[in-house]
Amino acid sequence: MKNPLEQFFAIEERPDGLYIKLTGIERDSIRVEHVIELLDEVMVLNMDEALLKAAVAEATGEFQFVGPLFEYYDPEIENFVDLKISPQKASLNVSAEYLNVEGRKISENMILCLLKKKGITHGIIAEAIKSMVEQKIFDTAVEIARATPPENGQDALIELKVLVNPEIHPHIRENGSVDYRNIQTFTSVSKDQVLAVKTFPTVGKPGTSVNGKPIPPLAGKDKQLPCGRNTEIVDEGKALVALKTGILCLEGYLLSVVELLHISGDVDFSVGNIKYSGDVLVNRNVLPGFTIEADGNIHIKGDIESARLISRNGHVTVEKGIIGKNDTLVSAKTGVQISFAQESRIMSEGTISVNKYLLHCECICAALEAASAGCNIIGGVIKAENQISARHVGNEQGTSTRIILYDKQKAMLEEKLKKLIELEAKLMTEIQPVEKQLKARASVLKRTGESASGQVKEDVKKLVDTYNDLNRKIKYIQRNKESLKVEIATPREYKGYIKVHGNGYPGTEINLYGSIEHLRGKISNRSFRLNEENLVVSE
Repeated sequence: MKNPLEQFFAIEERPDGLYIKLTGIERDSIRVEHVIELLDEVMVLNMDEALLKAAVAEATGEFQFVGPLFEYYDPEIENFVDLKISPQKASLNVSAEYLNVEGRKISENMILCLLKKKGITHGIIAEAIKSMVEQKIFDTAVEIARATPPENGQDALIELKVLVNPEIHPHIRENGSVDYRNIQTFTSVSKDQVLAVKTFPTVGKPGTSVNGKPIPPLAGKDKQLPCGRNTEIVDEGKALVALKTGILCLEGYLLSVVELLHISGDVDFSVGNIKYSGDVLVNRNVLPGFTIEADGNIHIKGDIESARLISRNGHVTVEKGIIGKNDTLVSAKTGVQISFAQESRIMSEGTISVNKYLLHCECICAALEAASAGCNIIGGVIKAENQISARHVGNEQGTSTRIILYDKQKAMLEEKLKKLIELEAKLMTEIQPVEKQLKARASVLKRTGESASGQVKEDVKKLVDTYNDLNRKIKYIQRNKESLKVEIATPREYKGYIKVHGNGYPGTEINLYGSIEHLRGKISNRSFRLNEENLVVSE
């Protein structure tokens, strides 16, 4: 092939390489970039661009070395290769048949030029190409380019700056309310204390395909700081701090700070009765006669005896037990957790949970859980709205034990009806003497006519007004009575159940919304439900 440089320079092709000669005047008429573009077009594989540019720039008028003799790309090689390309890698299989024609050879530059023509510009594995040529690795697929994979973004990181025992988080019920019965220890925090810090997610770094195109990374996933009650996100979303001094607890995923009044010893005469807006923790016992009232949770690490615990909006936990003499009350809005209780009244709109026993207690709640191994309910009355799950009920001595599921709404309506009946009776008692006096004064007016005194007329007017007012009230009550009676009589669907996991003994009454069964013999592992107002017993 004629050397393309001949149209620009005097050249000599010597054994040791290629030489060119030009003068300064000739140089001024030549654009070296144009020369290089031409060499690219004819696909010179081994052009030394730096030596060529230097020789042109010097223009000594003597022959100057510009590199080895030119090697040219042979397009015919493309008929003897199998090039497989994906964004992640490229592999090349060269057929040895290409060398069957005299004068053909395969060089690293030949392969590099082939890859460039096919658009492979990134991640070329030079060592693999060198080995293919030197070791004559033909008729075999060789990986000759590899993409640079993207660096995916890092997920957001939430780092807790306080110790949170995973065993102390409260149970979240299906309706979203919180049951604090599993909380056993507390972590104290101060106002403005940092609870958690956030490292924001990163977008990652793009990779490059073998074609030189960017490979987008996966951005890191974001996470939210666990901002619960009495906490705040600050520092442009980087930190979570406590808004007040208190105890830290987990409510689902969220960190909350709950105000805490901490009594290190007993609640006794040195402490007195407690009335507090936050949470109360007592390290020891509540002695007889004392009362704790709180808006939040009440946690007693010891026991209580003949005392009163009232949590208006929270949960009550008594780690040991309740010793009552029919003078003890434990009331909590969201739930009660105790070890045992005797001769006590326990009330909650949530779940009452018992570990050991209830002895002659009255319990009123949404649900009762007393199914742990060995747990007994003996004597007393258990009333729940939704379900009662018990291990053993009653005893072999036949102690009267009542297990009841009741319709709370219906009970409230019946209580309201009862009060209306009582009020009606009171008003009827009040209206009878007024009616009697009114009849007597009306008789006087009838006899005296216009001669009756002004005082008599005024007394009659007052009696009429009183009678009419009482009569209006009585009629209003009677209308409401009838409305309540209709509402009470409206059929309802009941899905609650009573489950006795262990033994139930004679003397036990099972009452499901008014359908009653008295146990005549010992039972084991039985469930009680209503089916179209009929009590159904099953295993």
